[in-house]
Amino acid sequence: MHARFPALALVTAAVILLASTSAGLRPGAGASVNSGAVEMTAGNAISAVVSSAVDEAIVTPATNDTVTSAPAVVTLSQSLPTPKDAPASVVVPDMKHVWQSLNNCGPAAVVMALSALGVDVNQETARLALRGTDVRRGMGPQGVGPWVKENFDLRSTWRNGGTNDLMKRLIANGFVPMVTQWMQDPSVSRIAHWRTVRGYDDAKGVFYVNDSMLGNMVALSYDWFGRNWQSFAYRYMVIYEPAQEPLLQAVLGKDWSEMHVRQSMYERAKTEALAQDTNFAWLAYGEAAYANGVFDEAVAAFEKGFNTGSASGVFGVRNSYPQALRALGRRNDADAIAQKINGVSAVPSTVAPAPDSYAVFLMIRRTTAFETLPTE
Repeated sequence: MHARFPALALVTAAVILLASTSAGLRPGAGASVNSGAVEMTAGNAISAVVSSAVDEAIVTPATNDTVTSAPAVVTLSQSLPTPKDAPASVVVPDMKHVWQSLNNCGPAAVVMALSALGVDVNQETARLALRGTDVRRGMGPQGVGPWVKENFDLRSTWRNGGTNDLMKRLIANGFVPMVTQWMQDPSVSRIAHWRTVRGYDDAKGVFYVNDSMLGNMVALSYDWFGRNWQSFAYRYMVIYEPAQEPLLQAVLGKDWSEMHVRQSMYERAKTEALAQDTNFAWLAYGEAAYANGVFDEAVAAFEKGFNTGSASGVFGVRNSYPQALRALGRRNDADAIAQKINGVSAVPSTVAPAPDSYAVFLMIRRTTAFETLPTE
């Protein structure tokens, strides 16, 4: 059973809920949430059974301006093109390689992806736009879309929950995905790293990447690629021309919906944590549970992840862990954890600001009957 919010928090949550619904269920600015929830232990939280299908069926907004999703989905699916099936091998032929400057893997990856679209831009220009002047700061995906739209009339979309098969489909249909992974196996070093994927070969079992630290057309095995992606929620980003958006939607399918991505990533991460029982898998489960508004499970997973190994380099937990505690009303614990794990990554955080109001919306949607929410 997931914790419910007190009346004051419900007022805040209702505003988030209604705003999110009217805005197409997109995440907005963070808003702090206080809760008098009962604390859960790692054991009973992890063993809790979550049935999203039942939860979503319980909560159906009954407003006059709410549009049911079924007709929209049918109309959308009828208007989308049919993507190509992924052949045995594909390599994007025209893509430059650049060696990065200090801590500049993100902008360098963007520059390389842009070159495949015929856009030539200097990585220093991209650095200042996407990272700013602080050389310590990494690059999150949030600022790429506005920058490429304003300067090159291009678009950018990013999601969590990528798979090897999805990367192949994207490349086969003319897209050049960028991914966040460990630069090297974490047994060697723990540096979060953007790289640009330019091809694959099933016979050899490898992806080919343009990597600003490792080189041009570097072969990474499918197994290595997937394992070293897990700690970053299998995040990927695609820059594309506006006319390509229907094709991109068709390739992503249900993953075009952020709500679907959060739920499916949560289910995937939970399954992987239980099967693999590694600290990386538990930390990834914590992040996915937090993003999906299942805060009690998030805290339990984070606790297990920290108790079974080091979280060094896994930058997302600096926001997700303490904010999950705050969402459960455990403010003192949250402050203590935030102080304790502040040095998990030396690079200032570039993930979405916490708390994640969309995660709060999903939590409210899952646990509270819509009719009981205040509207004024």
